[in-house]
Amino acid sequence: MNPSTEINFEKFFQKLDSKLDQLWTKILSSSPLAKTVLSGEVTKELYGIYMLETYHYTSHNARNQALVGIRNDIESLPYIKFCLEHAAEEVGHERMALHDIRSIGFEGLDGALPRPLMETEALIAYLYWISFTGNPLQRLGYSYWAESCYKYINPLIQSIQKTLQLEPSQLTFFIAHSDIDADHFEHVKTIIQRSCKSEADLDAIEYVLTTSLKLTARMLDAVYEEYQEVQLGRGRRYDFLCKKA
Repeated sequence: MNPSTEINFEKFFQKLDSKLDQLWTKILSSSPLAKTVLSGEVTKELYGIYMLETYHYTSHNARNQALVGIRNDIESLPYIKFCLEHAAEEVGHERMALHDIRSIGFEGLDGALPRPLMETEALIAYLYWISFTGNPLQRLGYSYWAESCYKYINPLIQSIQKTLQLEPSQLTFFIAHSDIDADHFEHVKTIIQRSCKSEADLDAIEYVLTTSLKLTARMLDAVYEEYQEVQLGRGRRYDFLCKKA
């Protein structure tokens, strides 16, 4: 792109939204976890395993976001401010996931937690990798879909709440984030408009959006596979699921 060429951000956002529609449609139509939830067959055990993996990767989001903000190759001062402020706002959000697990009757979370699944660790590692290497703007690709995912996952959340008969106080992670993220999403779009100067910036954002969402989908598949192991009485990773209040 010629430096003097003006970026059409409206067209770029439409492109990202179209890609998200395609990716989420594929995930929700092929994921065994999503199918189980939407069919009204979700159990507390499946919900508990998913929320534990959510805790694991969410506990790193503030850290890898802040890591972007301390890089010395960022030209956009608004982006530095965005990274550090957004990281501060994310601190501690993972504890809501543990609260929600405990709230449905599971104990045994006070000691050492089982390590993340391999697929969860891959997602965590990837987000750190793209936070300190490559185009510093690329992490906005993860932020773009993570802050706008509720339009796609709300049917899953509603089905979980209905099937398990949960109160809003037992879904604090999702309910709190749905309100917070609506405002964050608009902020992400504003920062993209203020910070991106080239086609390379846009390509980097789109690449990370696609890759990080695909890695998340693999984590969902791994959660369901672990749930099947629990149902068959195999493995000790999730002993806490057997320790109910």
